[in-house]
Amino acid sequence: MDYTLLIYASESKFGEMTPEQQGAIFEGHNVFSKELIGTGRGRSGAALEPAATSTCLRVRDGKALLTDGPFAETKEQLGGFYTFSTNNVDELVSMASKIPDAAYGSIEVRPLPDMPGRPPYPPVAAKPADAKKEYLLLIYEDEKRWTKLSEAEKGKIFGRYFQLSSELRQTGLWVDGAALATSDTAKTVKLRDGKRLVTDGPFAETKEQLGGFYQVWARDLDHAVSLAKKIPAAETGTIEVRPVMDVSQFMKP
Repeated sequence: MDYTLLIYASESKFGEMTPEQQGAIFEGHNVFSKELIGTGRGRSGAALEPAATSTCLRVRDGKALLTDGPFAETKEQLGGFYTFSTNNVDELVSMASKIPDAAYGSIEVRPLPDMPGRPPYPPVAAKPADAKKEYLLLIYEDEKRWTKLSEAEKGKIFGRYFQLSSELRQTGLWVDGAALATSDTAKTVKLRDGKRLVTDGPFAETKEQLGGFYQVWARDLDHAVSLAKKIPAAETGTIEVRPVMDVSQFMKP
């Protein structure tokens, strides 16, 4: 099974660190990324720009409502993610605890479910030359609302997601994307004084839950927001648009 390892850590605490301490964390991610890739079961990952760079989108009655800042104000902020495939929960927890931020933040581990009725997707086209910035489109929606929908209603919504995923691939804007299993399937992993602390449930209890994401290429924020408007959950929930951080300068061969 595939899992997303969501990294939550205090941005303010990171800002108080010395350049040497910050460098050690980036180097720790470099080492972890190599190990993840070395397993042959690491699919993707991204570091995010600070939460203050976020833009939240809601579409109500056909009108786009934009607000600056993240979906929710929390003590620790979502700073990135990795994706890992395993059928061994102990291995999953072990990998999560190796992420540098586990020592002072929280790693939320969430399964990626199979998508029923998903059609074959087209290959990803070449990226447009003017699409130079990556964004993560985080999908927040009330899980309770979903449970009240009929199977036919769910099928129509899935169809819209499949269509958007195909469109992003055909236009070369696709980087990655996934639906997450419901938040009650989550485990949160922390590492304190060398000991792993594992609790059931998500990192934080919120009115709307993170249900998935798209990672896309875009020309700029306006273009990224225009893509976010096409996500069905924008009409009933919230889409947080967050720039992906370029960490190439920190990655060593």
